[in-house]
Amino acid sequence: MKRRGFIFTLDAILALLLVTMFVVSITQINPSTQVYSTYMRSQSKYVADDTLTMFRTLPLRELVPPETLKEWMTGPDPVINTTLVTPDMSPIDIVATYWATAPLFPGANLTHKAEIIMGYLLNNTLRGYNYELMINNYTSPYLRKVGSNYSAAQDVTPATLILSGYAFNQTPRGYMARAFLNKLGSKENIYTIRGGYIYAETNYPDDAVVIKYIVPADAIPKDAQIEEIKWFVEPAWVGSYYDLYLNGQYITSDYVTYNQLFTDSDYPELKQYFHPGETNVFEVRVYKQWYDGGEDGAQYISIKYRTSVPSTLKFPKKFYFEDVTANYPITNWKFLIIPGALKALNIQVAVGNISATEPISLSFVFTNEVSIPPTYCSYNTTTQVKTCYWSNSTIANTLSANGYNYNQISGKWTTVIVHAGGNWYHSPRIHLIGNESFIEADYTTGILLTAYTIDITEPIPLPNTGWTHNININFNVPEGVQPLWVKFQFPWLYSSGSNPSQRLQVDNPMISPTYLYCHNGNGYSSCNPSNPFTHFAQFGYAANSFDYKYDPLPHAISNGLNTVTITLGNGYQLQPLNGHGELTYVIQGFAGYGDVFPALLRPGCSGYNITYYWTGDNLPHYVTAGDSPYCDVTAQDLLNGRDRYAVDDAIIRLFNNLGGDGTQANPILVQLPPTVNIVFVSMGNIPGLFRPITITLRVWRES
Repeated sequence: MKRRGFIFTLDAILALLLVTMFVVSITQINPSTQVYSTYMRSQSKYVADDTLTMFRTLPLRELVPPETLKEWMTGPDPVINTTLVTPDMSPIDIVATYWATAPLFPGANLTHKAEIIMGYLLNNTLRGYNYELMINNYTSPYLRKVGSNYSAAQDVTPATLILSGYAFNQTPRGYMARAFLNKLGSKENIYTIRGGYIYAETNYPDDAVVIKYIVPADAIPKDAQIEEIKWFVEPAWVGSYYDLYLNGQYITSDYVTYNQLFTDSDYPELKQYFHPGETNVFEVRVYKQWYDGGEDGAQYISIKYRTSVPSTLKFPKKFYFEDVTANYPITNWKFLIIPGALKALNIQVAVGNISATEPISLSFVFTNEVSIPPTYCSYNTTTQVKTCYWSNSTIANTLSANGYNYNQISGKWTTVIVHAGGNWYHSPRIHLIGNESFIEADYTTGILLTAYTIDITEPIPLPNTGWTHNININFNVPEGVQPLWVKFQFPWLYSSGSNPSQRLQVDNPMISPTYLYCHNGNGYSSCNPSNPFTHFAQFGYAANSFDYKYDPLPHAISNGLNTVTITLGNGYQLQPLNGHGELTYVIQGFAGYGDVFPALLRPGCSGYNITYYWTGDNLPHYVTAGDSPYCDVTAQDLLNGRDRYAVDDAIIRLFNNLGGDGTQANPILVQLPPTVNIVFVSMGNIPGLFRPITITLRVWRES
């Protein structure tokens, strides 16, 4: 029997009242519009929405390992019945087709096969979450996590997919199309190393503190073209001597009063000695006689590059301390942001060339400094390395005893302070071993990365002003992208003995002006509670963060205009002129099925040769979509034709997901390869109106 345009509505099938066959297709995604009051709910919302979108948009073969797909397609009774479906269909299409046709082929056990497919995908996609999938009012044990109990859950996040059908032998009424990328031509990105506040006593030049900043081999793709390297230094004490090295190669020496910027335009060796796709080590040797040598947390190394790798986004589980050697005790303030909902922390610090009795201490900074006792320490008498460990239970219990918890470390800048070594001269030098000292974090991001996910990190312009008490920063998050986090660094100047007030406020279209940090001082007393005085060298926050009281702040970053306002009292100043800011967000290189249109694409065309613009330059670029014969069109032509042609609409929606519409007035954020098609998939004979059915995915976490 030849399979043709059979169309079904699923609710009619489930009621066993089906008269004609239906194959369902999407008309809209309707994510829950409830505004959640907690960070965890917000994370679950993204997961539920993105999971349904992925299951409806991506082909099954891109979501299942080849060996599993092969197993499903072989044997006497394969899970994938190629008479009805193909692996190029999305999981939702396959499942809907199976359930629609199950009553017609009772011996094929299609409902159970649909449950096998969806159960496998849910279990592998939503690890760490409880879930339940419902089609209208139908569910089964295969469609919910084993052991989960929806009725007993406190916070459940639903996302809803509304589907409509197209009927067999009906008069053609329109067309739908989806479009996606299978390769990226080029994107501009930035990788930034941000050092901590690191110092030790330096009485003589030979006491110089040596700090190594390590770029992992997988941080920057091997195909990257390095466009710019900026190396900004700021000593722990003004008026310090510096030596700079890259991968063991000498770069320069200088006397630095307050701070200094070294760039590849002045020092071309920076590009020459840097090797993409390999481990790279930036090294400073700093001393100030009779004072502390080191750096004060405002230092950074920014590497701007261009690559064809779509996803360079890393969600590290280990945050390493810098590698430091000194003759006197070492202090290291480690600044980091946990980009998700934190579930567990374990910390290890290894220090060489100290005795078994010398101290290694660790503390967190909240509204006060919380000291965490080590769970245990070990000592190797041969290597003279002392290693201390802080287990998850030790950290969590100590924080809880002081009124804090892991929610308050999620999505917000966190400071961890390490002190190592006894207070005397050491020879050989104390060594804070960077690759053996780390913070290990277990967290969930609420972000699903697919083959079409493209991450972008771009600079945030800062005011071109010198030392100041007041800073106002504006940055725009493009529509259609998902913001992840922002990070800032500033040179800072503190008048010893003063107690300046410190306030940091954020604002955007989704929230009212809210303080992320608030410290009373200089007569200002409105912060309740008052955060402790801090070194404002670094700060940052995620899209879902916490305010200065550590209350949840969803949408701390939103699409549109965002504002950061910093107000400081007498005795403390920042220098925006030499500061650094960056925004990281993700875009999706696909667009699912849209509305129904009168025509598929323009007459006489099987595909398009599209002229478009991207933000990297102001020149026209070209990309093809579909097959030949191609018609020459511009992005503006597609914009004008999207009300009539399904493919035009799909490509414009794809461009929207890439941050613009491809016109010169609204360019997209990435460059597309001229040799690779935009792939579009169409469906025809679709009626504009038909009774819809509803698929709902509920996602929640244990309380």
